[in-house]
Amino acid sequence: MIELFPDTAAVRDGELALGGVGATELAERFGTPLVVLCEATLRSRARAFRAAVPGAALYFGTKALPNVAVLRVLADEGLGADVSTLGELAFARAAGLDGGRLLLHGNNKSDEELAAAAAAGATVVLDASGEAARAAAAGVNRALVRVTPGIEADTHASIRTGHHGSKFGLPPDEAVRAVAEAREAGLEVAGLHVHVGSQLVSATAHEAAAPLLAAVAARCRDELGWTPGVMDAGGGFAVRHVREEPEVDVAAILTRVAAAFREAWRRHDLPETPLAFEPGRALVGPAGVTLYRVGAVKQAAAGLPWAAVDGGMSDNPRPQLYGARYTALAAGRTDEDVSTDYAIAGKHCESGDVLIDRVRLPELRPGDLLAVPVTGAYTLAMASNYNGVPRPAAVLVADGEARLARRRETVDDLLGLET
Repeated sequence: MIELFPDTAAVRDGELALGGVGATELAERFGTPLVVLCEATLRSRARAFRAAVPGAALYFGTKALPNVAVLRVLADEGLGADVSTLGELAFARAAGLDGGRLLLHGNNKSDEELAAAAAAGATVVLDASGEAARAAAAGVNRALVRVTPGIEADTHASIRTGHHGSKFGLPPDEAVRAVAEAREAGLEVAGLHVHVGSQLVSATAHEAAAPLLAAVAARCRDELGWTPGVMDAGGGFAVRHVREEPEVDVAAILTRVAAAFREAWRRHDLPETPLAFEPGRALVGPAGVTLYRVGAVKQAAAGLPWAAVDGGMSDNPRPQLYGARYTALAAGRTDEDVSTDYAIAGKHCESGDVLIDRVRLPELRPGDLLAVPVTGAYTLAMASNYNGVPRPAAVLVADGEARLARRRETVDDLLGLET
């Protein structure tokens, strides 16, 4: 199972260590639940993706993990940020990103968001007819036009984005008109954008989208005398959460996607166009591990014994939203035989608050520490205060040191919002 953990994960005297720091020390120092992020894994994945597509611009999909410390690490590796709200834009700017290193997305951008993007010098990804005039009025200078190509990506229905009827982007005819409208409004239309879905385990959906985007680019050339200066192929690349899922070589997928777009452009006699990508989950997912403390352990009248942890759907709603699967390791007892199958429950007032349906572990006792790997993406980002539970802390680990990346919320923080 250790292959699911970050690059620096190791076992020392029966205990899991991350970034050279023992899990027990982390839990005692920072409390649980605790999101532990491996800086070396963040950097190695960023470098591998850049090497796979030389010359392409990479923008971190901030929605996967909006955290200033993480954004700083990725910015240091040459990545920009793809943001979609005032909050995400503020996180990116606090990390030192601005200008051409920022993309603003959103299917319903407010005037305030457009003005903030303009102040930051960000490129705005136009997502609806009429948005170009509003962007220009807000002071935006540079834009991309998001195209919905009609691709049914092989993924969960809730995370498909490029299909016919999607709330995101514009179908080809509307996209061509949006390019014309944006140019008439005085915007620099830098290129086209597409995002076909998330948690994609292959290049298939992107390869299907490439010729459709090339056809839109060719229409813009023929009808408007305009060709894109950049083609942003989006993100959506998968990660492996459990052993039963296939391994995902994201760098190889990026290489294939780039080749598909180059070939599609060549077939339409379009000039070679620089590419951009927006990896999110693929960068931060494998870098994260969540530590939980076991509380109640009991046998119900039927089924597996339950082990309840001190978190659950408030810090990781993905099992409830998408049927996401996870596994766990007894972080302080890794050298003991795994003998019992458990269902891992959260602490919330929902029967569906189940983090892991089945996992084999040593016989658990209250106070044991569980480590759940591949939780860097869409966990803390989607966390809530359900049942009045404060959201967890996050730490970055590297070279035997741990530093706080996000402090733990307190009940006083929650009460501070009440009137």
